[in-house]
Amino acid sequence: MSYLHLIDDTQKPTASRDSFRPTPLSLWEKPRTRPIRVFLSTVPYDTMKLGYGINTKTKNKKKIYGYTPPLGLGMLARVSKEYGAEVIVNDAGPLGDDYDDVIAKAAAFKPDIVGFTVFTSNFAQALESVERVRKHPQLKDALVLIGGPHVYTFRDKTLDEIPADIAVYGEAEVDLHELFEYYDGKRDALAAVNGIFYRTKNAIKKTEETHSARSLDNFGFPDWSQYDFSLYRNIPGQIKRYPMTSMITSRGCPYRCNFCFQAGRFADKYRRYSPELVINEIMKLQADYGIREIQFWDDIFFINKKWVQTFCSLIKKNKIDLTWSGYARVDLVDPDLLKMAADCGCWNIFYGYESGTQEMLDFLDKRATLEQAVNATKWTKAAGIGIRGSFMVGLPNETPEKGRKTIEFAIALDPDYANFNIFFPEPGTILYERAIESGRLLSQSYLGRTVPVYLPEGYSSPDEIRALQQEAFRRFYFRPSYIMRRLIRTRSFEELEQYYEGAMMLLSMGKTKVKYAFHTENSKTGQESRNVF
Repeated sequence: MSYLHLIDDTQKPTASRDSFRPTPLSLWEKPRTRPIRVFLSTVPYDTMKLGYGINTKTKNKKKIYGYTPPLGLGMLARVSKEYGAEVIVNDAGPLGDDYDDVIAKAAAFKPDIVGFTVFTSNFAQALESVERVRKHPQLKDALVLIGGPHVYTFRDKTLDEIPADIAVYGEAEVDLHELFEYYDGKRDALAAVNGIFYRTKNAIKKTEETHSARSLDNFGFPDWSQYDFSLYRNIPGQIKRYPMTSMITSRGCPYRCNFCFQAGRFADKYRRYSPELVINEIMKLQADYGIREIQFWDDIFFINKKWVQTFCSLIKKNKIDLTWSGYARVDLVDPDLLKMAADCGCWNIFYGYESGTQEMLDFLDKRATLEQAVNATKWTKAAGIGIRGSFMVGLPNETPEKGRKTIEFAIALDPDYANFNIFFPEPGTILYERAIESGRLLSQSYLGRTVPVYLPEGYSSPDEIRALQQEAFRRFYFRPSYIMRRLIRTRSFEELEQYYEGAMMLLSMGKTKVKYAFHTENSKTGQESRNVF
C-alpha cells in the first residue's frame, strides 16, 4: 500500500523571493583600506528541546546543558584571522540568543561577511536568520555564506531555498581563504573558488572541489579564543570534569552503514591528524584555557589501534592530566587497547549498538555482530571505562517485537547510559532513498528524534513507535537495580546533582510539545500542536 498521500510539508518554511539576489561580484567600490570583517554564528536552535524533546534548562540559570563548542565555525575563524580579517564567532544556543540578539550583534560588528552553519534539523531557523540579515538596513549588503551538513547533502537546492549568496559544500577552510582572495581581486572569477555554489541572474552555478585529499595536518585547529568554555556543559553524566571541550581528530568514516550521514552518497574520504599534532594542541588548550576534559567527536576515535597507542604513549610521556571519551565500534576494540586507554584518562566510550537482533544489524550494514557487542561491553567494563550506548527503534523492516528485543538487549548489556532514538531517514543516505521510494514518509521535515516521520510496514501508527520509545527509556532507566547502582557509585554532591538533573530531563520528554501536521490512516483529519512525545 502506498503512503505517498501522507506526506505533508505544510510546516516547511519558504523565503520571500524578494530576499534572493545574484551573488555580489564585489564587496567594496574601492580596494579596501581596513581588514575584512567576518561574523560567524550558529542559529537560534535548542537541539535538546527541539531535537529530543528534553528541557535542558535547570533552576540554576548558569547551567544550560547540551552544548559544546561549534568547532567548524572556530576553524573558519582561524582561517579568517590568518588572512588578516577581524572575526567573531557567536554561539547562539548556550548564550540564549534569539533572532533579534543574533542580528543586533551582527549589525553592531558591521561585517562584510555573515556566515551560518545549516543542519537539516535547524533548516527553518537558518532560513529565518538569513532572511533577517537580508532585510536589516545595516546588513543587507553583507555577503551571506552558509555551510554545514545540510548544504553538503542538498547542494544547489539549498541556495534555491535559502537566500544566501554562497553555499560552501567543500573544504570550507580552504574555500573561505579563496573567497577572500577573490573579493580582494587576487582571483579572476568566483568560478575559480573551490567547493561553492553561487547565484547568477538566471542560474545557480557550481565550482569543483579539489582539496578533499589534503592532509588534515595542513588544516590546523579551531581558534579556541572564540569560545567561552564556561558555557559548555554536555548532558549530565557525560562529562567528568570542567572546563571541557570537544575536539575532532579525523574526518570521514571508511564504514558504510546505510543509515549514517557519514556513509552517504557524498561520504568524505577518511583522514586524520597525526597524534603528535593532537597532543600538542591539547597541551595548548590546557596551558591557555585550563581544559581538563575532552570529548573526541570523531565518528570512530578507536578506529586505528596504532594511532591510539601512540596517542596514549604521548599522554604518558608528557604527563598530561586529562580525562577524555570517544566513539568506538564493537568490532574494533580488545582488552589490551581498552586497558591502555583507561590508564591514560579514557573514562567513557560511546558504542553505536543500534539494534538487538542480528537480522537488523545486517540490514543496516553495520558489519558487526551481537556477540561482538557483548564482548566489547564486557571488556570495556573490565577496563573500568563507562559506556554510553545508542539504539534505534522504528527502523525499516522492524516490528514492535524486534524493537522490544532491542530494549531487552540494551538491558542485558547494561551500559551506564542508553539512548533510544526513533529512526530518522538521514538525507543523502541509502535508507533515505529507500524511504522516499517506499512512499512511507509521513513528513519531509525534520521533527526531532522523538517524532516518527517514517512508518515501517511492521507498525500500525506513529503512536506505536513513540510508545515503544517511551517504554525503552522507562524500562532501562527506572529499574531499581540501575538506580541503586548509580547511587552507590556516587562520589560527590555535584555528581548526585547531575543524576537528579538528568532524571528531570528524562521526565521532561513527556511534557515538551512540538508542532507537526500529518495524518495517518488512524487519524484522517490530521493533528496540530498535540503532545507528540
